[in-house]
Amino acid sequence: MLEAPMTNDEFLAAFGTEQACISSLFDARWPGGFRCSACGSTRYYEISTRRLPLYECASCRLQTSLIVGTVMEGSRTSLTRWFHAIYLLSRTDGISALRLSGLLQVTYKTAWLMAHKIRNAMSEADASILLTGDVRIDRCYYGDPTFDDARQPLLIGASFNDEGLPAVIKIKQPDPSHVYQNKRFVKPEGVQAFHEAHTNCSSLPEIHRYRKNHPALSLVARQLNAWLNLTFNGIGAKHLQGYLNEFTFRLNCAFRSASAFQSTVEWCANSPVVTYPQLTAFKPTLQVPWLYFGSKARWRGSHLSRWGA
Repeated sequence: MLEAPMTNDEFLAAFGTEQACISSLFDARWPGGFRCSACGSTRYYEISTRRLPLYECASCRLQTSLIVGTVMEGSRTSLTRWFHAIYLLSRTDGISALRLSGLLQVTYKTAWLMAHKIRNAMSEADASILLTGDVRIDRCYYGDPTFDDARQPLLIGASFNDEGLPAVIKIKQPDPSHVYQNKRFVKPEGVQAFHEAHTNCSSLPEIHRYRKNHPALSLVARQLNAWLNLTFNGIGAKHLQGYLNEFTFRLNCAFRSASAFQSTVEWCANSPVVTYPQLTAFKPTLQVPWLYFGSKARWRGSHLSRWGA
């Protein structure tokens, strides 16, 4: 089992060499020891003539790469840089791609792609669990409350433990068709869709339009807004869900007193790779409000006139 480094110096001492990262990735991918994906044999030979080792099954001779089948598949970036990126994204405050590129000494595009591949593994972790038991679903928003027609509507749900505290949290963007465009309010069918996709409860938790949000969920929503704005200076709608999954992944690790670093390594070792074209492909999002007015200046002017400025 991986030990969670607490400081950057501790991390570098534990994972500062390629061999240390190879050993840790091997353990994360095959925690019970190597097993051939074709025949199930546990006997293998290691071929170490390449940058990263190959493992050849002693029974069927199938050769398995260390990084094939992981988020690192096809990457020419060193494992030390990958592990450093995983460590930085697993910390409480996360990191922007701009800062990550400087620390890893890679291009911004490479840092951005690495970060999103790691977030995709965190998203796989999020999808593996459902809200159960005492579940609460509330509406919340990301964005400046001054411009209510530009905010991103979100749904936040949680399973609560016997002490009335959140045990698991999910925050999701509703489908644009489930949102009233002008007021950015999530329709009842959006709440129903969240319930069907992310809970295993037989009945939808009661949610009233004018009900106050649960204090614990309101606090999480405020922390989310602060983190997105302070760390990234804001996130657009297209990639917002990945950042929401990153935020809740670390939060849920903290709820169960698990190491976010260890959990991230394990999910990165067992999650499929996502490619740049897949990440940048078209995704339906809510239309930006200033298109209705023809320009951002006219849109801002409409708000100023409403305030009597």
